[in-house]
Amino acid sequence: MKKIVILLIVLGGFNTINSQNISQQDSLEITKKIDDWNQAWKIKDASLAAKWYSNDADFTNAFGFSMVGKKNIESYLSRVFKMNFVMAGKSEQTSMKLKFITQNTILVISTIERKGQKLSDGEELGARQTTHHRLFYKKDNWEIVGHLISDARSIETNKH
Repeated sequence: MKKIVILLIVLGGFNTINSQNISQQDSLEITKKIDDWNQAWKIKDASLAAKWYSNDADFTNAFGFSMVGKKNIESYLSRVFKMNFVMAGKSEQTSMKLKFITQNTILVISTIERKGQKLSDGEELGARQTTHHRLFYKKDNWEIVGHLISDARSIETNKH
């Protein structure tokens, strides 16, 4: 819970931070880790999706389900990836910004558009957009210590 609070405090002040302070190597490493998440959703691989979380990472999805820890996140995602109605459709990352916070902390904000997802009754959900706020912290390597996914409503129907 501490990390989410820190994330919220940091969000208020990141506009004054120059993102040019992020090295090319750090940018490439973090981008690769975001790409692994996106690939994991395409191939339904919970292990790959959870690979870069810290052992005490905070995770909250777009519907308010929260959990702490890499193992819990992986377990949750393995259940999600077995839900055919959730996994219907295709996702595309439409943007990503890296915001330098400190030498060891970077906030990554990315948006995903998903088309073809369904509700549990099989009804088409319509196009959805989610925003992912990931807080990366570096000890030896960059790890995700906080991940908050925005409310994701259908652009067409305004349904969850």
